[in-house]
Amino acid sequence: MPKSSQSVADRSLLSLTWPIFIDLFFIFMINVADAWFLSRISDTAAASVGAVMPILGISFALYSTLHQGGSSVASQRIGAGDFQKLATTYGVLFAILLFSGLVLTIIMLSFSPTLAHWMGLTDDMAAMASIYLTTIGMGTWILAIRFAAAGVLTSQGKTHWNMWSTFVMTIVNILFNYLLIDGKHGFPDMGVQGVALASVIAWIVSLCFTLVIIKKHLKIKIALPKSWQLFKKDSAPIFKIALPSVLDPMSWQLTQILMTVMIVTMGELALATRIYSFNLLFTAILYGFAVSSGVQIKVAHYIGAKRFDDAHKQLMLGLKLGLAGAMFFVFTLLAFSDQLFAVFTSNTDIWALGKLILFVAILGEFGRSINLIVGSSLRASGDARFISMFGFMIMWFFALPLAWLLGLHFAYGLVGIWLATSIDECIRGAIALKRWNSGIWRSKGVYVEEVPVLEPSLNERIDCQEANDCIDVFNQDIVESESKAKT
Repeated sequence: MPKSSQSVADRSLLSLTWPIFIDLFFIFMINVADAWFLSRISDTAAASVGAVMPILGISFALYSTLHQGGSSVASQRIGAGDFQKLATTYGVLFAILLFSGLVLTIIMLSFSPTLAHWMGLTDDMAAMASIYLTTIGMGTWILAIRFAAAGVLTSQGKTHWNMWSTFVMTIVNILFNYLLIDGKHGFPDMGVQGVALASVIAWIVSLCFTLVIIKKHLKIKIALPKSWQLFKKDSAPIFKIALPSVLDPMSWQLTQILMTVMIVTMGELALATRIYSFNLLFTAILYGFAVSSGVQIKVAHYIGAKRFDDAHKQLMLGLKLGLAGAMFFVFTLLAFSDQLFAVFTSNTDIWALGKLILFVAILGEFGRSINLIVGSSLRASGDARFISMFGFMIMWFFALPLAWLLGLHFAYGLVGIWLATSIDECIRGAIALKRWNSGIWRSKGVYVEEVPVLEPSLNERIDCQEANDCIDVFNQDIVESESKAKT
């Protein structure tokens, strides 16, 4: 087994996970910083941008799913020692994400005002949301390429470089938020647009940093396929994982948009509370993402090397760590909820409603941890279609109607909607765990299809040769016996 495969598959889960956690923590700090700077403008500005964040979340979901599909295929190639196809796998990943980013950029630039009105926003709130979407849309294709570059490092187990890249992005984002939001040190006073522009600048700097690490420091080869036929062949394993997988996060984002429309009808207080509560809960969510990403890397390497029992043991360990950590974060947030909400607002009604949301989140984050960790491992194995289809049906035909029933019909408001999404996470997590325990994922890897299954293995050829030798000896004994009988 190549050294690179051994060094990733046999590394501890902690060594892979802690850089991912810090990486996601920096992303969390970007969200917190943006929310804080927006709240300095007004609660209305924070609520306006927060209302359209699920639209931006669609692009994040698409990029993240393609990133995971590409890095999972690359990890399996490394695990199998197939370095010949590795460079073109990376090249295909860059091409797919660039095209996706350009499409979403065109959509966001063309339809920002329409999207803001679809969310139920009017007057100043609609204007702020439209400005934010237009500005952030100009740079979403840059973010797409950044996800591709991160996928290269993830598959190689170099998660610490992604961490440093996001650290650079965080610092740049906060710096330009400070400079642009109200025009400090000669910079223009741009308000909400300044917050969006700060994000775009941060993405550019982070992408440049990551590409330098890949090409100059690690000298990882990236090559586009030489023909359209080769592109289709090399992209097929990525799409096999990514296309079914994208159904789950995209459905989640779309249902979140519809739930946000429901929350808009409840008033500015409910909308602001949703934004601030989600920002606080992101600590627990990012921990689950970090553990699921670390487990996903190892599971993909194990599956590429056909070490299926090790993959199962790794998932079970990751699941225990994920649940314990998520509960720790949620209960810590509950204990200090007033102080934490005070960072964003002095409105004590938001503090009280936010605490109720955190109580409901105990159930939600328990289910989300299972869903994230088991679901990502199923996708890494190539078993994405089943879990994505079930996730789609539950979100659209159970969670969304339940949110309407509890939130609007029975008038439980934001608490009712959060309870519906929490039950949804638990159900999808239970289905994912049952699917994993069935063992079907063992037959879904890239090399199950690419390696001819009818070709005998080395051991089988040895056994066959030994059997033929035995037959030859047996036949020779018969001939000798007959010869002696004749004489």
